Amino acid sequence: MAWRLRRAEETDLDWLMAQERRPDHAAFIGRWPRDRHLRNLGDPDMYYTVAEDDGGHGCLLAFAILAGLTGPARSIELLRLAVAEADRGLGKPLLRRLMALAFTELGANRFWLDVFDDNARARHVYRTVGFREEGLLREATVRADGTPGSLVVMSILAREYDP
Repeated sequence: MAWRLRRAEETDLDWLMAQERRPDHAAFIGRWPRDRHLRNLGDPDMYYTVAEDDGGHGCLLAFAILAGLTGPARSIELLRLAVAEADRGLGKPLLRRLMALAFTELGANRFWLDVFDDNARARHVYRTVGFREEGLLREATVRADGTPGSLVVMSILAREYDP
Protein backbone atom coordinates (compact mmCIF):
# COMPACT_ATOMS: atom_id res chain seq x y z
CA MET A 1 0.00 0.00 0.00
CA ALA A 2 1.46 3.34 -1.05
CA TRP A 3 0.83 6.22 1.32
CA ARG A 4 2.32 9.54 2.27
CA LEU A 5 2.51 11.67 5.39
CA ARG A 6 1.40 15.28 5.10
CA ARG A 7 0.59 18.16 7.40
CA ALA A 8 -3.08 18.06 8.41
CA GLU A 9 -5.44 20.84 7.40
CA GLU A 10 -8.72 22.14 8.76
CA THR A 11 -10.58 20.10 6.13
CA ASP A 12 -9.19 16.91 7.76
CA LEU A 13 -10.72 17.63 11.17
CA ASP A 14 -14.09 15.94 10.61
CA TRP A 15 -12.34 12.68 9.71
CA LEU A 16 -9.83 13.06 12.55
CA MET A 17 -12.57 13.70 15.12
CA ALA A 18 -14.56 10.73 13.82
CA GLN A 19 -11.48 8.55 14.47
CA GLU A 20 -11.20 9.92 18.02
CA ARG A 21 -14.82 9.00 18.66
CA ARG A 22 -14.80 5.46 17.30
CA PRO A 23 -15.88 2.95 19.95
CA ASP A 24 -12.78 0.78 19.36
CA HIS A 25 -10.52 3.81 19.90
CA ALA A 26 -12.37 5.22 22.92
CA ALA A 27 -10.46 3.17 25.50
CA PHE A 28 -7.06 4.38 24.29
CA ILE A 29 -7.39 7.67 22.41
CA GLY A 30 -8.47 10.99 23.85
CA ARG A 31 -10.92 13.29 22.14
CA TRP A 32 -11.17 17.04 21.85
CA PRO A 33 -13.85 19.42 20.60
CA ARG A 34 -13.41 21.03 17.19
CA ASP A 35 -12.52 24.45 18.60
CA ARG A 36 -9.54 22.98 20.47
CA HIS A 37 -8.31 21.20 17.34
CA LEU A 38 -8.66 24.45 15.40
CA ARG A 39 -6.59 26.34 17.99
CA ASN A 40 -3.98 23.59 17.97
CA LEU A 41 -3.67 23.65 14.18
CA GLY A 42 -2.46 27.24 14.47
CA ASP A 43 -0.21 26.64 17.48
CA PRO A 44 3.52 26.61 16.56
CA ASP A 45 4.11 24.15 19.41
CA MET A 46 1.80 21.55 17.80
CA TYR A 47 2.08 19.52 14.60
CA TYR A 48 -0.89 17.66 13.12
CA THR A 49 -0.18 15.13 10.41
CA VAL A 50 -2.24 12.62 8.43
CA ALA A 51 -1.29 9.56 6.43
CA GLU A 52 -3.19 9.32 3.19
CA ASP A 53 -3.40 6.82 0.38
CA ASP A 54 -0.93 7.83 -2.31
CA GLY A 55 -2.66 5.82 -5.00
CA GLY A 56 -4.74 8.77 -6.18
CA HIS A 57 -7.69 8.07 -3.89
CA GLY A 58 -6.89 10.69 -1.23
CA CYS A 59 -8.24 8.33 1.44
CA LEU A 60 -7.06 9.14 4.97
CA LEU A 61 -5.49 6.21 6.80
CA ALA A 62 -4.18 7.60 10.10
CA PHE A 63 -3.42 10.75 12.03
CA ALA A 64 -0.89 11.86 14.62
CA ILE A 65 -0.56 14.92 16.82
CA LEU A 66 2.88 16.01 18.03
CA ALA A 67 3.48 18.58 20.78
CA GLY A 68 6.45 20.35 22.33
CA LEU A 69 8.02 21.61 19.12
CA THR A 70 9.10 24.95 20.58
CA GLY A 71 10.45 23.79 23.94
CA PRO A 72 14.13 24.39 24.69
CA ALA A 73 14.73 20.71 25.59
CA ARG A 74 13.68 19.66 22.05
CA SER A 75 11.53 16.94 23.65
CA ILE A 76 8.67 16.25 21.25
CA GLU A 77 5.67 14.28 22.44
CA LEU A 78 3.62 11.93 20.30
CA LEU A 79 0.43 13.18 21.86
CA ARG A 80 -2.08 11.20 19.83
CA LEU A 81 -1.94 8.50 17.16
CA ALA A 82 -4.78 6.61 15.49
CA VAL A 83 -4.82 4.22 12.56
CA ALA A 84 -8.19 3.85 10.84
CA GLU A 85 -7.82 0.14 10.04
CA ALA A 86 -5.80 -2.13 12.32
CA ASP A 87 -3.88 -5.15 11.03
CA ARG A 88 -3.04 -3.60 7.66
CA GLY A 89 0.66 -3.16 8.42
CA LEU A 90 0.62 0.63 8.74
CA GLY A 91 1.53 1.00 12.44
CA LYS A 92 5.28 0.38 12.36
CA PRO A 93 5.99 2.20 9.09
CA LEU A 94 3.93 5.15 10.32
CA LEU A 95 5.86 5.28 13.59
CA ARG A 96 9.16 5.15 11.68
CA ARG A 97 8.08 8.10 9.53
CA LEU A 98 6.96 10.02 12.60
CA MET A 99 10.35 9.36 14.19
CA ALA A 100 12.08 10.64 11.04
CA LEU A 101 9.86 13.71 11.12
CA ALA A 102 10.63 14.36 14.80
CA PHE A 103 14.38 13.82 14.58
CA THR A 104 15.35 14.98 11.09
CA GLU A 105 12.81 17.67 10.25
CA LEU A 106 11.74 19.01 13.64
CA GLY A 107 15.09 18.68 15.40
CA ALA A 108 14.00 16.60 18.39
CA ASN A 109 16.51 15.32 20.91
CA ARG A 110 13.84 13.15 22.56
CA PHE A 111 10.63 11.72 21.10
CA TRP A 112 8.26 10.46 23.76
CA LEU A 113 4.73 9.29 24.48
CA ASP A 114 2.56 7.85 27.16
CA VAL A 115 0.36 4.82 26.62
CA PHE A 116 -2.17 3.07 28.83
CA ASP A 117 -0.44 0.32 30.77
CA ASP A 118 -2.96 -2.28 29.57
CA ASN A 119 -2.49 -1.43 25.88
CA ALA A 120 -0.05 -4.30 25.31
CA ARG A 121 -0.41 -4.18 21.53
CA ALA A 122 0.67 -0.53 21.26
CA ARG A 123 3.47 -0.95 23.79
CA HIS A 124 4.84 -3.87 21.77
CA VAL A 125 4.80 -1.85 18.54
CA TYR A 126 6.52 1.11 20.22
CA ARG A 127 9.24 -1.18 21.60
CA THR A 128 9.84 -2.82 18.22
CA VAL A 129 10.64 0.54 16.60
CA GLY A 130 13.05 1.56 19.38
CA PHE A 131 11.06 3.21 22.17
CA ARG A 132 12.10 2.32 25.72
CA GLU A 133 9.81 2.21 28.73
CA GLU A 134 10.81 4.82 31.30
CA GLY A 135 8.24 4.46 34.02
CA LEU A 136 4.67 4.06 35.16
CA LEU A 137 2.37 6.95 36.08
CA ARG A 138 -0.10 5.18 38.35
CA GLU A 139 -3.73 6.25 37.87
CA ALA A 140 -2.53 9.51 36.33
CA THR A 141 -5.50 10.01 34.05
CA VAL A 142 -9.17 9.23 33.66
CA ARG A 143 -10.36 6.98 30.83
CA ALA A 144 -13.29 7.82 28.59
CA ASP A 145 -15.49 5.59 30.79
CA GLY A 146 -14.55 7.59 33.91
CA THR A 147 -12.27 4.97 35.49
CA PRO A 148 -8.68 5.74 36.53
CA GLY A 149 -5.98 4.86 34.03
CA SER A 150 -2.26 4.28 34.51
CA LEU A 151 0.22 5.38 31.84
CA VAL A 152 3.58 4.01 30.76
CA VAL A 153 6.02 6.69 29.59
CA MET A 154 8.16 5.61 26.64
CA SER A 155 10.82 7.46 24.66
CA ILE A 156 13.60 7.27 22.13
CA LEU A 157 16.54 9.68 22.00
CA ALA A 158 18.12 11.14 18.87
CA ARG A 159 21.34 9.22 19.54
CA GLU A 160 19.33 5.95 19.69
CA TYR A 161 17.40 6.66 16.50
CA ASP A 162 18.53 4.49 13.60
CA PRO A 163 16.89 5.49 10.33
